[in-house]
Amino acid sequence: MKRYIEKHESVDLGFKIKPWFKIDIDKLRSWYIDLENNYGSWKFIMGEHQHVWQEPIVDMTGKTGHIIPDDAGYYTLCWGSDVDGPLPFEQGQSKIEYRDHNDDDMLNPRKCFNGYAYDIVSNLPLRSKKWVVTDHTPGTKLITHQDSPDKIRIHIPIYVDNSSNWIIDGEEMFMEPGWVYIVNTTLPHSIENKGTSNRVHLYGKVWTEDVQRLFS
Repeated sequence: MKRYIEKHESVDLGFKIKPWFKIDIDKLRSWYIDLENNYGSWKFIMGEHQHVWQEPIVDMTGKTGHIIPDDAGYYTLCWGSDVDGPLPFEQGQSKIEYRDHNDDDMLNPRKCFNGYAYDIVSNLPLRSKKWVVTDHTPGTKLITHQDSPDKIRIHIPIYVDNSSNWIIDGEEMFMEPGWVYIVNTTLPHSIENKGTSNRVHLYGKVWTEDVQRLFS
C-alpha cells in the first residue's frame, strides 16, 4: 500500500457525516469561478506535477493507492509563506523542497483564499487549517483509508452529481451542495466519482477535540 493509506483507531463522534449549517451555494460557485479565472495558473494539475512527489502517489489499478487521473486538479489555499503558483496538496508525500516549512496550527490563507469561501471558513467556531479545493474529474477514486484521530474534515460541496458518493464505515452517503458538512474521517472511508461531471469540493482540517467540545 502507498504510505498515505493509513489505519488508525476510530473516534466515536456519534455521526459519520453531519450536515452542520447551510451556505449560499450560488455565492460559493461564483467564488469558485473567480478562483478559476484569477488563479487558474495556481491549480495543481496531477499530470503536470508528478515531479514533486517522493514516489508516485497514484495507482491507477486502485490496489495500492488512489486512482487520480492526470486531469484532476487541486488548489492549495493555505501555506505558511507568501509564495505564488501551484503547490502540492499532500505534504507528507512531497519531496522536502516542495513542503511548507512554516506549517503551524494557524489558518495561513494564501491570496487566492478570499471572498465568500474565506468568510465561511474564518467564521467557523473551531480551529481549522490546510484548506484545499479538489477538482476530481470522472473516474477519480480515493480508496478506503482513515485519517489520524487528532483532526477530521470539513467538506463543502461546490459541484457534485448523484453518481459521486462517499462510502464511510460501510455506508454509502451523498453530500448535497448548499451545506457545510463535518465528516468523521477517522472512520474508514472512500470516495468515487462515477459520474460524468467534475466533483468539486472545498475542504479543510479541524481539530477533533474542538468538534467534541462544540457538540457535547
